[in-house]
Amino acid sequence: MAADSQNAIVLTPSAADRDPVKYNRRRRALEISLAIAVPVVLLIILQLGADRKWWSRIFYPSVTDVVRELRSMFVDRGFAYDIWVTVKRLLLGYVFGSLVGLLFGFVLGLNRLTRKALEPILNALYTVPKIALLSPLLIAFGFYDKPIVVLIAITVFFFVWVPTQAAVMSVQSSFREAATVFGVNRWQMFRHVMLPATLPSIFVTLRVAISVAILTVIGVEFVFAPEARGLGYVINDARATLTSRVAWAGILIASILGVSFTSFVRLAERLLLPWNKEDQGSKD
Repeated sequence: MAADSQNAIVLTPSAADRDPVKYNRRRRALEISLAIAVPVVLLIILQLGADRKWWSRIFYPSVTDVVRELRSMFVDRGFAYDIWVTVKRLLLGYVFGSLVGLLFGFVLGLNRLTRKALEPILNALYTVPKIALLSPLLIAFGFYDKPIVVLIAITVFFFVWVPTQAAVMSVQSSFREAATVFGVNRWQMFRHVMLPATLPSIFVTLRVAISVAILTVIGVEFVFAPEARGLGYVINDARATLTSRVAWAGILIASILGVSFTSFVRLAERLLLPWNKEDQGSKD
């Protein structure tokens, strides 16, 4: 059927259509440049504000003040060990909490009877402020690192369990029906249908969970820090002694840990799910 030349729709190929490799390379360079430029501009503003006395340098030190304080903390105060203590607690709690959360998410998402049996008690525990569990955990596990690790694991568990179960239950029934037609067993159904369908959502959940784990470990160390070590203890002690430079140095390290661990989870996602294009965005 011939189209009227006056009413014909002409589609002009975009830059992405004409040369997708070049377009993606330039887009990636732009994204990296913005990711670097925005923090740099923010740091410059903070430095200028302190130098020009837009605010009190006692409470809001300049970037160079914080860097000098960090150097002193690493050299004179053994700050590297405090960071290591926090990272060890963080990773242990995060790994255990994530594994148990994934297990419960899949089991409850796939089994209706188990879900109906366990969901009420889990939902009741979900609403309990996790920091309130610190006292009974100290009584049960002693006054060292184990209560902190368990509390982090409990917090991470709930942040992983709920989205994982929702992702499992949202898998289209047509996928499972098609697999059933081919006579797959339960393991094959999990391996080839349920797991690939839920992995993108699971990795988003794991990125959120690592941030929650960092918030939890630092918050707990504000309240309880065995041997007076840990990043949270350093920040809280600086607050109590009004040494703002130390506090801001600790906050800077906490943010670096958050970015580093989140980037690691994102890298694992890209390696394990090369077909997942959620981070590419639209081609505008």
